[in-house]
Amino acid sequence: MKRQLFGQLGEKIKGRGVARAMLACVAIAGIFCYGTVKNINERLERQRQQNIARQQEKNEPKTPDETVETENKQDDVPVESKPVTPPKAESEREAQPRRQEKFLLPAEGGKIYAAFSGDELVYNRTLDDWRTHNGVDIRTPKGDRVRRGAAGTVTAVYDDGLLGTVVEIEHDGFTARYCGLDKNTAVKAGDTVTRGQTIGTAGEVAMEVNDESHIHLEIIKDGKYVNPDQILGV
Repeated sequence: MKRQLFGQLGEKIKGRGVARAMLACVAIAGIFCYGTVKNINERLERQRQQNIARQQEKNEPKTPDETVETENKQDDVPVESKPVTPPKAESEREAQPRRQEKFLLPAEGGKIYAAFSGDELVYNRTLDDWRTHNGVDIRTPKGDRVRRGAAGTVTAVYDDGLLGTVVEIEHDGFTARYCGLDKNTAVKAGDTVTRGQTIGTAGEVAMEVNDESHIHLEIIKDGKYVNPDQILGV
């Protein structure tokens, strides 16, 4: 009877020990799983905080010092330099102001014998009337060379009923009208001529044929006749 009671008691104790051991195992496993899960959550949270911090750094504007530092780094990048060709030095002739050349008389060695009258009327022996004399008359034997007074461009060559054959040359700021040339001129409209270049030979001034053989020279500036003496410097 006693053995049976002790046996039953031992079985109960044994059963309780197994149950406690199992409960202990379950508790240990729970604690381990909880610690593992907690560690994972903490790592995920740290990772999330790091990602947030990185994003904030990207979005934050740079301070002036940082901007200057970045620009300085860009300035430090070597730039390929291109050779610079120095400007050509002007020659002494180009550097000096141009001197106005003297306007030559159309006839070499010729003399002015009839002056510019301006608004004053003078007697014309050929036409037997009184009129203004709009130029100067330079003694020139018929057939002698007629030269231009300065460099310029021929603007017209034509025959005039009163002035004879006329060559007009555009000079610097004025037009010279060479009148009384032979019909066979040495230049034509559009020609560029130099100072002293031959433009033809002396012929006749129709309205002054009763005077000495000569070339009639007129100067026109701003649409008006001016005294050729101002150009000739006489």
